[in-house]
Amino acid sequence: MEPRAYLEITRPHNCLMGGLTVLSSVQVAKVFYGLFFLNRLWPKFWVFPSRFWEVGVLAYFVYVLIAAAGNVVNDIYDVEVDRINKPNRPLPRGAMSVREAKVLAGVLWSAGCVLAFLISIPSGVLAVIFSTVGLLYAAKVKVLGLLGNFVVSFSFAFGYIYGSLVVSSDYGFFSLPLMVVLFFFTAFCVLQGREIIKVMEDVEGDVLRDAKTIARVYGLRVASYAGAAFNVAGIACFTLCPVIDSMGSWWLRALGFWFYPFYFPGVAAVGASTVLILAKYMSRKAQSRASFLDKVGAFFGILAFLTGPYSSGW
Repeated sequence: MEPRAYLEITRPHNCLMGGLTVLSSVQVAKVFYGLFFLNRLWPKFWVFPSRFWEVGVLAYFVYVLIAAAGNVVNDIYDVEVDRINKPNRPLPRGAMSVREAKVLAGVLWSAGCVLAFLISIPSGVLAVIFSTVGLLYAAKVKVLGLLGNFVVSFSFAFGYIYGSLVVSSDYGFFSLPLMVVLFFFTAFCVLQGREIIKVMEDVEGDVLRDAKTIARVYGLRVASYAGAAFNVAGIACFTLCPVIDSMGSWWLRALGFWFYPFYFPGVAAVGASTVLILAKYMSRKAQSRASFLDKVGAFFGILAFLTGPYSSGW
C-alpha cells in the first residue's frame, strides 16, 4: 500500500478545480438574491463571518468530497479496463486494494453529505442526488457511450447549479439566474467535447467492457465531428455570457472586468482543440493534445466565471 495512493485516486486537482464552479455560482446568486446575504441575525459567534461565506465554503467542500468519492468509485469499476488504458493508476498498479478504495469512497461520500446537510436540508438532498448519479454512472451508464459522457460532463458542471440552488432554497424556492444557466452549458459542452475526444484515445481498452462509445460504434471521424461540435457550442455559450450580461440592468450585472483576461485564452484553447481534432483525428498524439487543450480551456473558463462575478462590484 502506498499512502499517497489515497490522495491520487481521488484526482484532487480535478476536484479542487471543479469546486470553483460552486463558488462562482454562489457569487452570481449573491447578485440576484442580495438580501439573502444581508442577514443581520447571523450569529457572530459562528465560525463564518456571514451566511454568504458559510454557503460558499461549505458548498465548495461538499462538491470536492463527493466528486472525490465518485472518482474512487469510478476507478473501482474500471480496474480491469485501466490495466490496459491507465496502468499507472493506484488500483491497477497495486498501490491500494479494492477494499481500501471502497472504504475511502464511503468516508468521502459520508463527509460530503454531512457537510451538505449542515448548510440546509435542500442542500443535503441535492448532494445525495448528485452522489447517486455518480454511482449509477460508474456502475451502469459509463458503458453506454455518449450517455455516459453526458453524465460525466453534467457531474462536473453541476457545481454551477448546486451553488445557485443552495442560495435560492433559503428563500423557500429553487431558481437559476440565466447567467448561471449559461455557465452550466458552457462547462457542459466543453467537457462533453473533451469526453468524446478522450474515448477516441481509449478505444482499445473499451473493447474489454464492450462500451458503446461513439468512437467504437461510428468511428474516429464521426467522433471528431461530435467532439468539435460540442466545443463550438461551448464557445458560443461562453460568448453569450458577456453579451447577455451587458444587456441587463446595471444593478444586476454579474460579470466584472476580470472575466475578459480569462475569456480570450479560454476560447483560444478550445478553438485550437477543435481545429486539431478535425485535422488529425486519427493521430493518438493529436487526440491527447486536443483533450489537454479542452482541459486548459475549461480551466480558463472556470477562472473567468469565478473572477468575473467577484469583480462585478457586489
